[in-house]
Amino acid sequence: MELTSSRGVAVVSEMTAEFFQATHVPAAVRRDATVWVTGQTGTRPDGSVAATTSEQIRQTFVNVGDCLEAAGASWADVVQMNSYSVGLRQQGESLLEIAAEFLDPPFPAWTAVGVVELWEEGAEFELECVAVVTRERT
Repeated sequence: MELTSSRGVAVVSEMTAEFFQATHVPAAVRRDATVWVTGQTGTRPDGSVAATTSEQIRQTFVNVGDCLEAAGASWADVVQMNSYSVGLRQQGESLLEIAAEFLDPPFPAWTAVGVVELWEEGAEFELECVAVVTRERT
């Protein structure tokens, strides 16, 4: 679902529809060629949070990928990311390994921040990104 506003096109993916109904925060906002993806966590489609940190990180990348796709973008279009980790230093090695499953080197510009807690109960990792789509939308 897409909703047009003065900010651009608010993109609501199937996975984020319930969250959007409750908060009015879209999965992404697209304006011209730029897509801003709202921070996603490792929440599974059934609403549960993955059990291990590595599973949460991988599911987060899957969830962000779904939001990018809903906005007409892909991981190849991502130019900047911000990640938020509860226990950043312990996550570092697996975070880079899992990121390499989704991103080609060189990775986008990336700021990784350690935090005390995240909004989603039990979440240990959150990721937001910006993509610039340089090809025609299909």
